[in-house]
Amino acid sequence: MSRKKLVVPEARQAFEKYKMEIAKEFGVDDPRALASRHTGYIVRDLVKMGEEQMINKDS
Repeated sequence: MSRKKLVVPEARQAFEKYKMEIAKEFGVDDPRALASRHTGYIVRDLVKMGEEQMINKDS
C-alpha cells in the first residue's frame, strides 16, 4: 500500500482502527489478512457512513 500524504493526517489512524474493527467482525486476527472479498464489504460500509454523515450534515 502506498503511503501518500493525507489531507487529514488523523485519517490514517482512524482507518487503521476501522480495519481492526472489521477484521474482528470477520474473525481475522491480522487486518493485513483481510481478503479481497472483505474489501467490498468495507467499501459499502464506508459509503454508507459517508452518506449518513452527509444526510445528518444537511439536517
